[in-house]
Amino acid sequence: MTEERLLSQKMDMPPRLLIINCPSVYFTHIPMGTFGLCDYLHHRKRQARILNLALYKEAEMEEVLGHHLQDFRPTHIGLVFHWQETAEGVCWVGERIRAMTHKAKIVCGGFTGSYFAEELIRKWPFVDYVVKGDPERPLELLLSHADVRDIPNLIYRNKRGVGVNEASYFIDKATISSISFSDLRYLFDYQLYTTFLERKLGFPLFIGRGCTYGCRYCGGSREAFKLHSGRTKPVTRSIAAIVSDLKQLREYTKKIYICYEIDRSYIKALFGAMKGEEDLVKTFQLNYGAWQLFDAEFLDLYKELFVLNRQDRPLFEMSPEVFDDESRQKVKHQKTYSIEDLKNNLDLVNKRLDHGVKTYLFFSRYHETTPKNVALREEIVNIFRLKHDLFVGGLTNVRVYYDHLSTDVGSGYWESHVENPRDIDTLISWTRRLRGQEHYSFSVDNLCIYTPKALSEADVFRCEMLVGMLKSLEEESHELFHILFACLGEDVIGLLEKVAAKMSTARAGNLFRSLGHCALLHELKEKLTQDDSLLSRIPFIEDLITLQTQKALFRDKSQRIRSSYQTSRPRLNRAFLSVHEHDYLNLSCFLKRLAIEGSGDLTPEKTVTIFLLDDIISMPYETYCMTLKSFETGISLDQYYALMDQRGVFDLSYHRSLVEKMFRSDVLY
Repeated sequence: MTEERLLSQKMDMPPRLLIINCPSVYFTHIPMGTFGLCDYLHHRKRQARILNLALYKEAEMEEVLGHHLQDFRPTHIGLVFHWQETAEGVCWVGERIRAMTHKAKIVCGGFTGSYFAEELIRKWPFVDYVVKGDPERPLELLLSHADVRDIPNLIYRNKRGVGVNEASYFIDKATISSISFSDLRYLFDYQLYTTFLERKLGFPLFIGRGCTYGCRYCGGSREAFKLHSGRTKPVTRSIAAIVSDLKQLREYTKKIYICYEIDRSYIKALFGAMKGEEDLVKTFQLNYGAWQLFDAEFLDLYKELFVLNRQDRPLFEMSPEVFDDESRQKVKHQKTYSIEDLKNNLDLVNKRLDHGVKTYLFFSRYHETTPKNVALREEIVNIFRLKHDLFVGGLTNVRVYYDHLSTDVGSGYWESHVENPRDIDTLISWTRRLRGQEHYSFSVDNLCIYTPKALSEADVFRCEMLVGMLKSLEEESHELFHILFACLGEDVIGLLEKVAAKMSTARAGNLFRSLGHCALLHELKEKLTQDDSLLSRIPFIEDLITLQTQKALFRDKSQRIRSSYQTSRPRLNRAFLSVHEHDYLNLSCFLKRLAIEGSGDLTPEKTVTIFLLDDIISMPYETYCMTLKSFETGISLDQYYALMDQRGVFDLSYHRSLVEKMFRSDVLY
């Protein structure tokens, strides 16, 4: 029997909707409203299930898709086109479905599908319908075989080309509160999804739909909702409905995520209601995306209600986006907090929650407020200086990210700065060009389309070189990054710009692909040692960079085989040891010494560094002489342990553990 016949549908078959979350390298998450849509239809005797194709390996996707088409036998198939990054995945799935069956009707929906609704009908032959905006009532009517001309929010193909019905249906508070957004039984292989979510931020809790804010870059802003969904005001669920969802979620997961706080008082009221439910107190770990600064009341409620685990600390996310306070208000189209307020707020979070959460701060480039190179350079200086200041201030549980701006479809940036914004081919072509690095020589973090026209290609190149070097130092040479800022301040930026200028003229081809970290360290050392004014401010730079170079080299050798061989009379392999003027690895203490003594008057503290297979340790040279130096001349393990016991240097369990690690790392042989 052919696959076409296996998939054939009878006209009298009860309607079945299969909703497919299409694959993307960026998104595996199912948009939160999808579960609610299934529940809405279930209560109206319409069967709907979800298939998250993004969960499966690429080689498995076609087989998985074919299996569920044959097994579930849908009359209608909904392709989730919510996130713009899924554009190619939607195309792929739609074309595969049409190769398997022509019987099932294909419906598209979501933010991006809504925005390009008429375009999809014109240009994508596999699409039969698009639902613009809220899908609940339109899909109920479509599955009931209503006349397409009478279905609100529906875009469809007709004899004249494209039929466009008014987007007149908006789900109301009563309806959105009457359905569940947490019943995972609607999802095939839901255990795979919960496993994935628990490795990430957790199950997203559905609070409401729409927004009151007008952030220029956001495709879910107040103005963007008007464009793609026709919605002019938000609708939020009742607190009782969300509490009910939480009770249901306990059966599936203990990790949840909230990133919807258009009204902070509403969130605090939700927390208060949860406190009244004994089975919801200290049940969930909550990761939280904050749109405002935190206040003491919120933090106290959070501490009383949610699980705080030091081994797996929950996450607070905050998105200042730009460093300059005035620019932030322009980008977000509202009065916001200052960077100084933000830093004070981070202190408050740590005090109230006993350093029990980690906080991520998200900045992005490029924005309308940094149209010239000088403004962009100042942003870079301030953001990376902030990273250093937070570390010095002891806020080591705070991470600062500085990525490319992802210009959302339907956002103010998209409408103002993208040519042919309503053409779906614009999105597809940009996606492919960026993935293949056809437009930029450097890799991008997101689907980055907008860069201010006032920035030349040379400006963008210099910016990316500078950010790339700073990130390389921060990630690969953590100690060097902070010591440079401590000793040189903002002159670090000028130093790196000189290095970038030299390297860009000396190297052929794609500099971003050929630039190695060791080469960067070498160029930095040359520039610093040739400039007496800089060298006087950081006189130990050669010693420090030697250590960082060794770290980079040993990191490359980290795949060396672990050895289980142990001899009773080992010797030290000095290739894995180095001696330095200071203990740079104990970075916090070293920075405090710099602040007190000054870089030019630092008393040398001779230190031995040992490069283990998956760790680097350091100890004062005097301690080394009293302990591990004994292996230089040869000593049995029994003699060594007896000597350590006699000298009372650490306890024997420490030495036995260290010796075992040194054998595995070939430091002892």
